[in-house]
Amino acid sequence: MFTSSLFPRSVFALALAAAFTASVRAEDASALGTGANDSAQTPAPAAAIVDAERGNSSSILNRIKADAAYLRGITGSGVTIAVLDTGINASHREFAMPGKLVQGYNAIDGGSDVTDRSGHGTHVAGILAADRDGRGIFGIAYDARLLPVKVFTDSGMGSTAALDRGLRYAIGRAAIVNMSLGAAGSYDPQAMQEAVHAGMLLVVAAGNDHARNPDWPARFAKENWAGSQIIAVGAVDAANRIAAYSNRAGDTAPWFLVAPGSSIVSTYPVNQYAAMSGTSMATPMVSAAAALVKQLWPSLSAEQIATILFVTATDLGAPGIDPVYGRGLLNIDKALQPIGAVTTTTLNGKRINVLAGSVQPSSATSMLWNLAAAGQLRVFGVDDFQRDFQVDMGAAVARPTPLSLDNAFDDMDRRMAVVDRLLDDGSRLAVAFGPASPASSSWGMGATQGAARRQLVAFSLTSRAGSSTETAFGMGGMAGMYFGAGGLRLTQGAPLDQVAALSNPYFTLVPGAAHAALAQQVGEVKLKFGVLSSSLNRMLASQDGIPLPSAPDLAHASSALFEISRSFGDAALSLSMSQTSETNAYLGSYSSGPLSIGPVASTGAVQVAGAVLLAPKVTLAGQAAYGVTPGTASRDSLVTDISRARTNAFSLALVAADRIRRGDRMSLSLSQPMRTYAGRIVMDMLTGDGMSSPSRERLVFSMVPLGREMRAELNYLVPAGREGSLGVSFTVRRDPNNLIDVSVEKLLAVRFATAF
Repeated sequence: MFTSSLFPRSVFALALAAAFTASVRAEDASALGTGANDSAQTPAPAAAIVDAERGNSSSILNRIKADAAYLRGITGSGVTIAVLDTGINASHREFAMPGKLVQGYNAIDGGSDVTDRSGHGTHVAGILAADRDGRGIFGIAYDARLLPVKVFTDSGMGSTAALDRGLRYAIGRAAIVNMSLGAAGSYDPQAMQEAVHAGMLLVVAAGNDHARNPDWPARFAKENWAGSQIIAVGAVDAANRIAAYSNRAGDTAPWFLVAPGSSIVSTYPVNQYAAMSGTSMATPMVSAAAALVKQLWPSLSAEQIATILFVTATDLGAPGIDPVYGRGLLNIDKALQPIGAVTTTTLNGKRINVLAGSVQPSSATSMLWNLAAAGQLRVFGVDDFQRDFQVDMGAAVARPTPLSLDNAFDDMDRRMAVVDRLLDDGSRLAVAFGPASPASSSWGMGATQGAARRQLVAFSLTSRAGSSTETAFGMGGMAGMYFGAGGLRLTQGAPLDQVAALSNPYFTLVPGAAHAALAQQVGEVKLKFGVLSSSLNRMLASQDGIPLPSAPDLAHASSALFEISRSFGDAALSLSMSQTSETNAYLGSYSSGPLSIGPVASTGAVQVAGAVLLAPKVTLAGQAAYGVTPGTASRDSLVTDISRARTNAFSLALVAADRIRRGDRMSLSLSQPMRTYAGRIVMDMLTGDGMSSPSRERLVFSMVPLGREMRAELNYLVPAGREGSLGVSFTVRRDPNNLIDVSVEKLLAVRFATAF
């Protein structure tokens, strides 16, 4: 059988002893931990020793981002790496831990003497798996086991025949083979083919000849039979540029990685350390990275591990796979992250992406935020390589909206911009204007050149058809001015229609709704039949100037209601019943993806509202509302069941008009926004502790929030000049959005507006 010469792949080639003279150094306390003559010195604190060991290894650890593995407890434990080299110096303290070195093989003479008398193999072994013991340095996969296979004589000479024997010995004894060596030319790769067929991953040095292509056997990586189970490794310098000595990727670029290879400090015989350079030093970094991946996912094949390292490498040189750097620089951090979509299965076996979608809770569903904040929405999924990952889906749950000046000003602007007129025929028209968008045309209301354009943003029209019948129509969320407390009229009372706290709380399930109603007076009783819909606004979205509520595009809602009211002179009372249907929403919350709560929700609600005249233009009003949302079931989401939910809300307000000056309005209100007081949510998903195999578990959570929001609000609006108005608002929220452990929110807003 033809044999070829074999060489270790460090820059020092075969002149090992002479080359190492200036680079070998014994342990010393300042640089590499404690030495053999430490007995007279004061021991350093343990933490400082470990930090010093980390510092000695940091030049390479940082560049290949190995700390990402250690933070997750991934150290190569349980993985065996065969080191085909000059042997390993077993007496070095970095390999003294029991089980670190398994029984080796001398492929030169068939014996068991694998002692390294040249230093090359010991140096490579240290990069792979030197112990993390607080002294010297530690290897990339410092808890991995090493199988020493000596394929070089003590003088540094070797042959492909010895290499083949060493490879065959490693089959079945190791998952990964490190080959920091090269041959003088191509040779019969039968032994490598056998190793590939046995499922081993072969990591081979590219060579130090500054050549366009890797040397053999690294160049076998391009052969079809290699099956992406051979990785050719080149070296980069401290600046991550291809090292001057390193062979390039060339025709092996798709199977070529680079790693740091210049002035790498590692173990050397007789408890010493040496700085060496070469693709021999870069190769064990890739082998160790493969061991880290193998530890976390033992079922991965060699081809999968290699592909993971390839596709997660940091691109260097020309974009994409190039003939110098191949795939790029080894990146352990990215290798441990998901590749492609992370998916899990629902109860019916449907596969869904756990990283897709979002949840925007409402005050009624704020318990979802509590679950997210407590880390209770963790699920296991798999990536494109079927690697399992624990994903915190809580990151997709948005925090409920806090008080903000923007929201306060928006509310004030709507009140300040409302023009309410009683027409000659007895009809009542309320319109609200706002700043026009630059492109507005069809709904924009013109102004003089150079002045800000104004546009119609909401309106409500109530007209009479005879003495006992009236109709109402409106857009932009003005239904609260007609139904409930907002629609109650006392002869000398202050108007209630612009007090937001008195609006029917279940109207918030139909944001920005258009409404239509028919009312009939029957004696002292008034009957109202109405509908609300958010779909009409969306149909008119192409009409510039109609602002839409902030809700996902696919979410819409509608409501039908019946109301009966009666006036008692200085008092009035109303009772309304509504049925609200939400699509792609649930009690005002929006969800998609794995935490989708279901396509449709239907809520029946009852509201009682009343008002009493305390003095001319001074009215006390209030409302209380209760709702029931039947349970839903889904098998296409991780949320499988929601029980019947019960919600309530109430408010009380003191409203006055014309108190300080004519035309002013003042309101002081106390309210509890919609809150769930009964209900459960059931999830079925793969869970676990991150250490053992995940299992499917049925989790039941209460929908009742831990807090109860109480909102106090003082509003004052007064005309200022002929065309201006001044608004003042002071709001205090306790347990905002029904969340506990949240500071009390306070907001004072002052707004002045005028027309030019």
